[in-house]
Amino acid sequence: MLALLLILVTGLSNASPARGSSDVILAAEGIRLTIDFGNGTIREYDSLNGSTVLEVTKSVLDVEVQWFGSLAYIRAIEGLVGQGEYGWQFWVNGEFASIAVNQYSLHNDDNISWVYSTPVQQHQEDPSLVPGIIIVSASGLGFIAIVYVSTSRRIQ
Repeated sequence: MLALLLILVTGLSNASPARGSSDVILAAEGIRLTIDFGNGTIREYDSLNGSTVLEVTKSVLDVEVQWFGSLAYIRAIEGLVGQGEYGWQFWVNGEFASIAVNQYSLHNDDNISWVYSTPVQQHQEDPSLVPGIIIVSASGLGFIAIVYVSTSRRIQ
């Protein structure tokens, strides 16, 4: 009985997800792929087919994939390698994807967008704020001094 249970559990754990009634994962159709290289260069591909973002991307572009166990990460597209704070991010239908590129299953007419991200620019402080900060600080200190003096006179 235990052996039968182990065979059944082992058989089920090796089953792959399927769409429809067959064991085959059907490719989505009509996929649109947009690549933004972050330097003004944008490429667009229409009417692509594939079941995952990785499959569709590899079908038209030269990509370098880095594997972390069973999870794929796109390290480079068309030779543009992500390094340090720079890297490739993808969105599907306008939503940031938080899943591995080989795990994201596509549906008909999905829109994939790849963007080469750059670090967020540090904004410098606006120098026109400095006088305002000085005035507010001085006013606050003046108020504290007035309260202290008037309170100390009442106590004596």
